[in-house]
Amino acid sequence: MTTAVTTPLEVAVDRRAGSEAVLTVVAPAAEVERAVERAIRRLAGQVRIAGFRPGHAPRAVLERTVGWPAIRQETVDLLLPEVWARALAETGLEPVTPPEVGEVTLEQGEPFQFTATVVVRPEVELGGYRALRVPLRPDPVTGRDVEAAVELVQREHAVLFDAGERPIQAGDRVTADLTMHRDGQAVGGGGRTQTLDLDPGVVLPGLADALIGLRVGEALETDLTLPEDYPEADLRGARVTVRGTVRQAQAKELPPIDDNLASIAGLGESLDDLRTALRERLQSAAAELAASRRENLVLEEALRLASVEVPEAMIQREVDRQLRDLELRLGGAGISVEQYLQATGQSLEQVRGQRRQPATERVKLELTLEAVARAEGLEVADPDVEGALGQLFRRGDRARRDQARPALRRELLWRKATDRLVAIADGQGEAGPDL
Repeated sequence: MTTAVTTPLEVAVDRRAGSEAVLTVVAPAAEVERAVERAIRRLAGQVRIAGFRPGHAPRAVLERTVGWPAIRQETVDLLLPEVWARALAETGLEPVTPPEVGEVTLEQGEPFQFTATVVVRPEVELGGYRALRVPLRPDPVTGRDVEAAVELVQREHAVLFDAGERPIQAGDRVTADLTMHRDGQAVGGGGRTQTLDLDPGVVLPGLADALIGLRVGEALETDLTLPEDYPEADLRGARVTVRGTVRQAQAKELPPIDDNLASIAGLGESLDDLRTALRERLQSAAAELAASRRENLVLEEALRLASVEVPEAMIQREVDRQLRDLELRLGGAGISVEQYLQATGQSLEQVRGQRRQPATERVKLELTLEAVARAEGLEVADPDVEGALGQLFRRGDRARRDQARPALRRELLWRKATDRLVAIADGQGEAGPDL
């Protein structure tokens, strides 16, 4: 069997605003003739012609029976996807939308020609990212921080006993049935029994004050403003009403702060050992926090330096992804999107509008990181991808692995590019031309 030789295509690319590209693609006439032969063979197996077995009618008879327009359409259906894929490979363009195919010209003995309009992955100008410098500055751990940590260990090892009928006091452990409402709708997972330690900085601001003074069996109702770092992003800064009933109150008997506390906590044999261990923990946590802050600053600076026109199609695709995530989170709490929109007094278009700016920033970050990866020659090895897939999916879950592989590879590449930027900002970058 002789393999047909594929000739390079003629491809003209007209780059336009918004990362749009119009491609005019021409394939030689020889490829048209081969595609026509394939189309006729395919049609021959589908068309019944009197006096001939399916697939055995002469070409001339088949052409007269089905007509050139049907053969032409079948040829276009066969040839267009193949030629389009080759055109992309030859130009190196990465489309982010399906092509809008314009005029198609296909006649026997003539070249095959068509135009296609597509939004492509935009080019990124990284600027002077190799000059980035952001030092690591952990917050110092003070003696006051260490003593606060000692007191926390003391509270963690308190002995609990029933508080009886006395009013709830600061420092008690309280069990209560609580529900959170926003604009009359239950939010935050609905009603559930929670156990709260009424220690400073542990419970939501204002909730401890509302519980203090109540007795077991009494009802609670208080209005709160949720903090900006609340775990559920959609509730950050929201005004809510918390209602509930106190089920149990326990007082705490604190152990003395002495050498025995270190033994109880498993952090040495003396109070000095305990303080030393806690200082080391605090310093490690401060270093991790500083590293996280520096990474954020590095990414912010890399984005400031980068110049890229983010296509609207990519922005809307990211908005769609965020809305799917929101739907999943709401579904986990037993809330539909419709209920959420009613409770917040918003339309779906308003929610989409709120997410447009963060979506734009997210896409720009991803594009910038991919450009850094190309500039620095970073790649993700197949074993790294397979290892990460193995941590996420069971060995036999092939379909889900295959589906997740491209996205996971991109995420690993973004991580590599981020680590590289942090290394550059730490002064570990090798000299090289800025892009």
